[in-house]
Amino acid sequence: MKSIGSRIAAIVIGVMTISVFLAFSPQTANAQTYEWRLQSAWLTPATQDGLRLYAENVKKATNGKVNIKVYDANQLVKIMSIPQAVQSGAIEMGCSAGPYLARMIPEGNVEFGLPLSWRTWDEAWEVWTKYGMRELIREAYKEKGLHCLTIQSAAEYALMSTKPVYKVEDFKGLKVRVHGLTANILQKFGAAPTSVPGAEQYVALQRGTVDSTVYPVFILDAYKINEVVKYVILPSFISPPSTDIFINLKVWNSLTPDLQQAIESVAADHHAYMDKRYLEEGYIAVGRFVMRGIGETIVLPEPEVKKLRKAAFEVWDELGSKSARLKALVDGVKKFMADKGISTN
Repeated sequence: MKSIGSRIAAIVIGVMTISVFLAFSPQTANAQTYEWRLQSAWLTPATQDGLRLYAENVKKATNGKVNIKVYDANQLVKIMSIPQAVQSGAIEMGCSAGPYLARMIPEGNVEFGLPLSWRTWDEAWEVWTKYGMRELIREAYKEKGLHCLTIQSAAEYALMSTKPVYKVEDFKGLKVRVHGLTANILQKFGAAPTSVPGAEQYVALQRGTVDSTVYPVFILDAYKINEVVKYVILPSFISPPSTDIFINLKVWNSLTPDLQQAIESVAADHHAYMDKRYLEEGYIAVGRFVMRGIGETIVLPEPEVKKLRKAAFEVWDELGSKSARLKALVDGVKKFMADKGISTN
């Protein structure tokens, strides 16, 4: 008969064996939770509410395994340092826009939206999903240690100004807070593009550092830009532009395929929510701006718009000439436009 000590030893060994098995079993591995920080480049309620909803939906889709805490602009790192902070792993996720990443990832300028290309967010999403943009953008991000999770809509990207613009000649000497390819277009007409983060443009306009800003029109209310501008110039340069949500590549690759798929599944509902909210807030902001007599809208006549289009298409081709991938992205947008019967001449 075995001694009591031997029996106890056998039980202890058995328990330890089971514990080790469970520790390394797939079920336990899948039970791992992730705590991520996502910093936005913005302060606007629409953006931040949308990102918090995105975080909630990711948590639901992953059964509580992925928890994302959203931070406002400048809370953890400076706005223009978000890509590098995510790249280095200082924070796990970021929400920014292509032009803010363009020095690191030139393809971000196309992701943001080629000026005077698509006309609705549904069209932008079609280019992203069906004309090769998502794959090419992700390839570019991957080379920099990032993974682009999704793009999301912003409102109409129009010029809001302290000075009137009735024709392209009026751009000459205008100090414009603007980023990306729209800056290149306006420069062709003598404007003076200036780089100012979106969250800082109110002060720049108030102090006269800039005369105008090109930005989604909902900021007339959200950033109280209606206090420091008198004119909204139409049509919009991009209808609408996109911003993006991205993650450190090593963090992304550390996830199981089922978790990656669960997070990817959130994108469709998220981009639709953002489009609806931004569209509503943009219309309300411009309507209030005009109806309350705060300022006025100026719609450029078609001959002036044609001059802008001609300059825009030149800028597209200049960008496309810089690399094979940029050319493929520009060609993808051109093909989309051809398929929709939109002229690029």
